[in-house]
Amino acid sequence: MMMVLSALRPDASLPEFLAHRARSASIRRLSIDLAVGVAGTFAALWWRASAWLVWRPSAWLVLASLALCFACYGGWGLLDRARSRVAVRGHQLLSGSMEALCSLLGLVGVLAAAGILLGLWATALGTWIS
Repeated sequence: MMMVLSALRPDASLPEFLAHRARSASIRRLSIDLAVGVAGTFAALWWRASAWLVWRPSAWLVLASLALCFACYGGWGLLDRARSRVAVRGHQLLSGSMEALCSLLGLVGVLAAAGILLGLWATALGTWIS
């Protein structure tokens, strides 16, 4: 099966841009994004929770949210590819559940992006308000 990607509109929104970029990325790249994102998220959460570490980053939320954005992007891209192949074969139930998982990953990615912004804001204001 040959897949033809069209050019992105100049006035495309951020979700359209990210979908186009994920659909044009290789499976290897999306897998690396997913693996690095999951590992980075767990590393940031472990770093925050470790009591024996002397230095813990105050911006752990930013690090964890950034890694979670990568994980959601890679996971969504891989799941979107699988969903399009399943839809061509006519498996309605599997296609519907993959659509729900794509939506869930998109929602978690948006919340992680909000976590980045809020974490940066809290880190910047942390020393001003005491």
